[in-house]
Amino acid sequence: MTNRVLCLSACAALLGCAKGGTHTDDPDAPPGTPDAPSCGELCDSDGDGVLDGTDACPQTPPGEPVNMVGCSESQVSPTLEPTFPPYGLTFTEAGDAGRAGGLTWSYTGIDRADMFHIYWVPCDDPLDVCGLSLDGPVDNAAEDWHFDAARTDLTAGVLAYVNTTNIPHADATVVPLSGRLTVTVTDAAQQPLAFATVGTLGITSARVGTHGVEIPGTAYNVNLLMEVADSSGAFTPYLDYYDAAPTPDPGPGTAVSFGGFFYDE
Repeated sequence: MTNRVLCLSACAALLGCAKGGTHTDDPDAPPGTPDAPSCGELCDSDGDGVLDGTDACPQTPPGEPVNMVGCSESQVSPTLEPTFPPYGLTFTEAGDAGRAGGLTWSYTGIDRADMFHIYWVPCDDPLDVCGLSLDGPVDNAAEDWHFDAARTDLTAGVLAYVNTTNIPHADATVVPLSGRLTVTVTDAAQQPLAFATVGTLGITSARVGTHGVEIPGTAYNVNLLMEVADSSGAFTPYLDYYDAAPTPDPGPGTAVSFGGFFYDE
């Protein structure tokens, strides 16, 4: 962030500001008082250290640090980052969401530049909903992931979802399944990062995502574990369950959809 710097008379001395002769911008000054210096886009009218010609946020409140384009935190709001990977980060993955231990995404080397905040919001794409199916594509609303307040622990960085799907057996029976997704977020030191509702984070432009997490520092990790249970009630990683089930040959296959999106300010 840029600390506030007052321009004052340095504007005239260093930038060649013009002076007039017989009037002034101050209506209370006596007649004949010379004009005040005028430097146009080379002025810093709000004294935030960013010249007016490049200041994207004029009238910054006094005392508020600003970013490189002259905007303070109170003058901006989180917006969706359109590219991936953003911030020059390196993205790696290990494991599988349908096996024991789940899938871990690691984000490292985040260049924060002069941003005030970076947020990560899961399941925020209205065109590609998050879901799980064991009978082919995710093709109905029941197979979409739905927020599970009972298993969620926002402070511990755990966000939970549930859904329902089916699996066909070789004997032509169809077995209903309960699904669950557990999302766990930690920082570079493997300490939990707390989730919050998008409104609490100040994100007013989220599309369908309901919760997010603020990312501090330059690295963090996401672990995803997707499980299913039949009438026995015992949850098993979904690929382990599918492999052990008496599905027809060829089987229907499985499908999953999940994504996380960045907002920043």
